[in-house]
Amino acid sequence: MGWYGSHTYLNEFITKNMCKRIMEIGVYNGDNAVSMLKTAKNRLSPETIEYYGFDFFNYYSIESVKRKLEPLGCKYKLFRGDTIQTIPEAMKLLPKMDLIFIDGGKSYREAQSDWKSSSNLMHEATAIFIHNADFHGVGKMVEDIPSTTFNVTTFHAPTEGRVAVVKLKKHLKNSTSIYF
Repeated sequence: MGWYGSHTYLNEFITKNMCKRIMEIGVYNGDNAVSMLKTAKNRLSPETIEYYGFDFFNYYSIESVKRKLEPLGCKYKLFRGDTIQTIPEAMKLLPKMDLIFIDGGKSYREAQSDWKSSSNLMHEATAIFIHNADFHGVGKMVEDIPSTTFNVTTFHAPTEGRVAVVKLKKHLKNSTSIYF
């Protein structure tokens, strides 16, 4: 099976867990969003899939990302601005997510804020993938995730560096993979 983006581990998780609700922090040009949604559409009907994307949309316009997402037929909502503010504001409206991909700010303050907000959107089967865990701020944030509640594993993704995967502890009792 061919994958549509460079983050194949996300597509593998989406396929294995039939993810319907996907959140991405750091949308950039929207290509990864398209990849994840196309993967979800392989097993689910598009009208059941929801995507929530957060970004400054400085490098690529929100309109250009919408043009990429619209033809897929999935529900989506894009949030423009600093995630330190936009995610906590949006949390009142957001459902629990199946997969969250954090690839936003690299400072400890930004990464910690993205993590804290995202962790409130978890259910027992949610996985949060944290990109760039080898960056100092992101890595420190990953180290500070409480091990009493969460299981954190890391792996090295070729050409991408270290990625952390966070799941609630109680769900991991049924897990057979070292990554998911």
